[in-house]
Amino acid sequence: QYHHYQSHVEIFTFQPDKPSKDLAELVMFLAQVAHCYPEHMASFPQQLKDFLSYHHTVLDADLRMTFCKALILLRNKNLITPTSCLELFFQLLRCHDKLLRKTLYTHIVSDIKNVNAKHKNNKVNTTLQNFMYTMLRDSNPTAAKISLDVMIELYMRNIWNDAKTVNVITTACFSKVTKVLVAALKFFLGKDEDEKQDSDSESEVELLQPSQHLGGLLWTCSNTSMFLLCWGLQNCTQYVFFCVMQKQKKKNKPEVFNFSAIHLIHDPQDFAEKLLKQLESCKERFEVKMMLMDLISRLVGIHEV
Repeated sequence: QYHHYQSHVEIFTFQPDKPSKDLAELVMFLAQVAHCYPEHMASFPQQLKDFLSYHHTVLDADLRMTFCKALILLRNKNLITPTSCLELFFQLLRCHDKLLRKTLYTHIVSDIKNVNAKHKNNKVNTTLQNFMYTMLRDSNPTAAKISLDVMIELYMRNIWNDAKTVNVITTACFSKVTKVLVAALKFFLGKDEDEKQDSDSESEVELLQPSQHLGGLLWTCSNTSMFLLCWGLQNCTQYVFFCVMQKQKKKNKPEVFNFSAIHLIHDPQDFAEKLLKQLESCKERFEVKMMLMDLISRLVGIHEV
């Protein structure tokens, strides 16, 4: 099978943009048995990485996904070092393939989590953080945004919750890409978590259209427990009143902010001054300017700069 694979590889090198179902099947087969033949398959992982590194822009989408899945399989078997594999995957985020980017994002977060499961692997973390510092300034806005999302996700999961991660994210606050800028500002303002909680709670009391079969007397909602509660109410008016009271109760709760990331900024005064300078020449929409002012005021208030 390996010799058969090598013959297909020779054909592939001449036409890397052509789809090849046979090559894809052979790659997945070899990836599954690679740990059984470590001597014969020693060059196999590097070969796959070279294919993706040199030809990822012209590769057939299915074949490119197969190569990535094979590398993920090899990484899970610990046949590839995490740094070399993850650095390649970050570069592949530039591909115009949404499914591939989603797959890589999930694996990157999961792999870094597993690397730091027993103890903090500072060597791997430092290497990846340095690499991601360059990715945040990548010319491809999608790659930069996903790289930022990875760092924020790892921080939220208490995997990369150190000062270096936070200070790398501060560089995204000066990005020319609006999505990257807004994501970084929301991270420091703690708005991502708040919005997620709001959307979750609102989904529990969200009203749908009246059931036509019951003449509009029964209203259903997206959450099962809420539906059962609604079933016990006498009429729709009581249910609507219940929903309004739930929202009012949520509004009356005191706001709780989490600014732990702001405390880890090395030079808050310099950061605030740069943000203020950016605000003066900012041409973004009004909401973004308000977020910049909000962050500056938080920095001044917390660090007393």
